Amino acid sequence: MDRLQQMRVYARVVERGSLSRAAQDLATTQPTVSKALSELERSLKVQLLMRSTRRVTVTDAGRRFYARCRTMLETWDEAAREVGEETSLRGVLRVHGPVVLGEMYLGPIAVDFQRKHPLVRCDLTFLDGFVDLVAERADLAVRLGTISDPSVVRRKLGIMRRLLVCSPEYLRGKGAPKKPQDLKTWDWVRFSGLAGGDSQQVGKETVAFTPTFVANNAVVLKDALLKGLGVGIVTEWLVTRELKTGRLVEVLPRHPVANLETSVVFPSPRFVPLRVRAFVEAMEKGLKTAMIAPQP
Repeated sequence: MDRLQQMRVYARVVERGSLSRAAQDLATTQPTVSKALSELERSLKVQLLMRSTRRVTVTDAGRRFYARCRTMLETWDEAAREVGEETSLRGVLRVHGPVVLGEMYLGPIAVDFQRKHPLVRCDLTFLDGFVDLVAERADLAVRLGTISDPSVVRRKLGIMRRLLVCSPEYLRGKGAPKKPQDLKTWDWVRFSGLAGGDSQQVGKETVAFTPTFVANNAVVLKDALLKGLGVGIVTEWLVTRELKTGRLVEVLPRHPVANLETSVVFPSPRFVPLRVRAFVEAMEKGLKTAMIAPQP
């Protein structure tokens, strides 16, 4: 087995934490994987892995070598992809994103993208939570809000407007607020991952709300708001129809809540395949129609 393939085997074992699972991924046998690892360690004259019958543990030297392996494998794979994509986009495109944004916008964008580029195979995963892009072998992820993860490369897509809304029935029961602090006694319907939790900036003031309904799905939260369970912060595109029909109303529009940054992140700063760059361009166009304002 050549050295590049040995490195590929080693990287997959580290990522999967198992010789057998790595062998399955690589469509080979466990003895072949074990032999490749032994040959690699013998050539490097260092132990990369501690192997037992139940688990595989990466040594300190092994962790350092893995980081170098990933860079070298990405370089090789990207060079091969670039050659293959000279005439047309091709290959697997792995995309992660939030559930509701994915269902309403990213999914349709991906369907149109694959129709235009039939040699690309879109692999979409929608989760309301951050994932390890390297471990998931993702090409990109769409993330909402501030990004502080130093391991990813970020490109801003735009700004998503957010509103404080409730049902007209709930508003009538509480009475129209005149200032943000009037909301302190209001019931609070919120997304479980909302930055700031139960203390939110409304205009220039910080308001401490009383949580009464919390969920990690935006559609469920919208339903709770429509049925009068309280007031909550939502993205404008999620409730545009309900605002137009009067089923929801904006609260304190002169005291807006903070908008939400929308970004695409990549696992590597060095190589972004052509199909990924093309998909980002498609997202920028598609998300503009989804009422996401361009980044100032």
